[in-house]
Amino acid sequence: MSKIKVLVVEDNERWQVWFVQKFGNDFDIFQAHSKWLAREFFEANPDIGIIIMDACLDDHIPDTLDLTRDFRVTFSGKIIASSSSEIYREQQVKAGCSHSCHKDDLFEKFLEIVNS
Repeated sequence: MSKIKVLVVEDNERWQVWFVQKFGNDFDIFQAHSKWLAREFFEANPDIGIIIMDACLDDHIPDTLDLTRDFRVTFSGKIIASSSSEIYREQQVKAGCSHSCHKDDLFEKFLEIVNS
């Protein structure tokens, strides 16, 4: 059985490493630290199962709203808005994310969604 592909759009290297350490054995994880790389992985892997979307990749402003909207055009799967800011998570949900969680709760939320 093939593993679920997970696209993690996250610029923080620490979070990237933690995610792979926690879930790398059970899922095929694609790490994108930029919007450009996220688009590249997304287009090359039409069978992505879940996307985790950090709200801010550059500086501390929510700059992935357009990426979420663009993915939603063809992606009907689950997209998790991940941010420490509730306001940014709300903006991501309005842009098309199906779920939202504080960064500190991401691992638990991810497992909850995968197992539902």
